[in-house]
Amino acid sequence: MALDVGFVSGIMLKKVIINQKKVPIPVPILTLGEAVKWVETTLVPQGHTITRVTLNDTVVSGEDIESKARLTVDTKLEIQIDSPVELAVQTLEAARNLSSVIFSGLKALAVECWQAKPHVRPSELPSITNDLSLILDLIEHIVSLVEPMDIDIAPLQGITLMLNRVSVSLTMAASSSDWKACARLLLNRLEPLLKDLMAESESIQMRVIAQTGFALVADARR
Repeated sequence: MALDVGFVSGIMLKKVIINQKKVPIPVPILTLGEAVKWVETTLVPQGHTITRVTLNDTVVSGEDIESKARLTVDTKLEIQIDSPVELAVQTLEAARNLSSVIFSGLKALAVECWQAKPHVRPSELPSITNDLSLILDLIEHIVSLVEPMDIDIAPLQGITLMLNRVSVSLTMAASSSDWKACARLLLNRLEPLLKDLMAESESIQMRVIAQTGFALVADARR
């Protein structure tokens, strides 16, 4: 027996929020998987990608996006669509901000390391190694986004190589409780590299924006 049209209309999703703008859905959509597939096939411009799906203020990812859970007219579905340019600029900004935060605390941590007793690990040292790992992941993502844009990233790749070496050396020094070696690595090697990374990230960001005709500014004004 066919479903009553009014009943179906009452339970299906009627709108989706795309990049903070409400978009009506003119076709029957009953599940999250159907909604995301419809957005991908009808609303995602060429070269863009869906970067975040939020269902009732909860971020959804992986297999959960394919969920057959029913959506209703009251469901709040938000989807973020970004271009490689937007992603590159945002990731460069994130890498620069994180580098700045680490940089600002290096001297104090180096002093703590230098004064630390062999059996007492400096309190902030583990967070520095974790943040370094995150920065390296961000740079890897930046390279994958910027390389196709024909922008020179050789200096950034050189900084990445040296940051990797510092990260390994810092881990080795910490594992042997050589806090003075950690202090030297923080001040003599990591500090100048972070300064270079902040400058290079800003430079690449400006070149990405300039090369794309300041499309981000135009989008922000729409």
